[in-house]
Amino acid sequence: MQRVVQILTLLTVTQWIIAGTGCSLMKPRDSAMANYERTRQELASGGSSVALAQYDEDAPPDRSVTIKDFAPEKLGATVRKLTGNGPNPKEAKVLYAQAQQAYAAASELKLRNPDADSRPQFVAAAKLFEDAAEKWPESELEQNAYYMAGESCFFADHYWDAETNYEMLLKKYQNSKYIDAVQPRRFAIAQYWLELHRKDPKAFYELNFFDEATPTRDAFGHAMRVYDRIRLDDPTGKLADDATLALGNAYFAAGKFMKADEYYTDLRKTFPSSEHQFQAHFLGLKSKLEAYQGPDYSADAINGAEKLVDQIRKQFPVEAQREREFLDRESKRIRYLKSERDWLMAQRFDRRTEYGAARLYYSGLVADYPETPFGERAKQRLQEIGGEPAIPEQPLGWLVAMFPEDDEVKTLMNASSGTPTLRR
Repeated sequence: MQRVVQILTLLTVTQWIIAGTGCSLMKPRDSAMANYERTRQELASGGSSVALAQYDEDAPPDRSVTIKDFAPEKLGATVRKLTGNGPNPKEAKVLYAQAQQAYAAASELKLRNPDADSRPQFVAAAKLFEDAAEKWPESELEQNAYYMAGESCFFADHYWDAETNYEMLLKKYQNSKYIDAVQPRRFAIAQYWLELHRKDPKAFYELNFFDEATPTRDAFGHAMRVYDRIRLDDPTGKLADDATLALGNAYFAAGKFMKADEYYTDLRKTFPSSEHQFQAHFLGLKSKLEAYQGPDYSADAINGAEKLVDQIRKQFPVEAQREREFLDRESKRIRYLKSERDWLMAQRFDRRTEYGAARLYYSGLVADYPETPFGERAKQRLQEIGGEPAIPEQPLGWLVAMFPEDDEVKTLMNASSGTPTLRR
């Protein structure tokens, strides 16, 4: 009966998590189009586009090569430089201007006819922006081009390519001026992939060759990776705590409770002022209890769960009152599980006739867990072994006495016969 209650509780919490994400199978681009007036202004201005900046005067292509250019990560750029396909600011600006025109045409088509398929035009614009970025690395134009390539792919529903460009942008320009615009796009993409996985789970080895909106394989794993990159690329950003909660919730819903607990713990410690603190405590408590593997394994999970119950009651009195029934039930469950561990340890010593250690555990059960079934059993067993010796007699003691004693061995034997410490 207790296991049935646990399963029903877990199903309820999981449904609450999934319902609370607010995800649907609407594509991120379509979701962005939902607020038409806002999107209309965005597209009319070039979809967060960057006006063609007044870049520095053209510099002659740099064909000089040093030993550093042959480093593995720079080898591709070095080959392009040696073959005459290296940096070319003048060509980069031409490509960027062409890309802007293509992007503006796609945006105008979408404004004139919202039902029109503007994706091919956005794809063409993305390719031009990517080519422009390649022609002028380490420049303001490259930063702008990577951002606009991501935007073009986003509005073309090519979310894998969009994420690739956004990630490249933030990898090369960690303090990019576009970071606040990029992170919500990435979050929406991760949400879409995660919800797609929930609706139609696929094994990690199943391949996708046709839908440009999803990764080639493992939509769940890629969604988790994007959430994690959002946290790492902008740890003090507005979405860092949201991404951490999303990671915890996704792993919780997938039944990976140890992994979920890691992210809920991270959220509690790293973002103390987050609006998600109660959820991090509440779901962290549930994750720890579900991650507990039994009395033969570490007690860290249930000890941590016990601390979380106390913290929830102290830090969130209003929410704790609302969830009082759940907290009371889980608190009793924790005490039951902890008493079970001590009972099994007492039984192990009891079976080996090490009654001194057994009495220590039985006494602890009577004192600390009198309301549990194990408290009453321990009380009864204490009466039964009351007159038994603390340690068993040495078998064949007369034979052992015939052998000479070694002081070092004797010291170790004496030390091992000391009073045991309770395992918690």
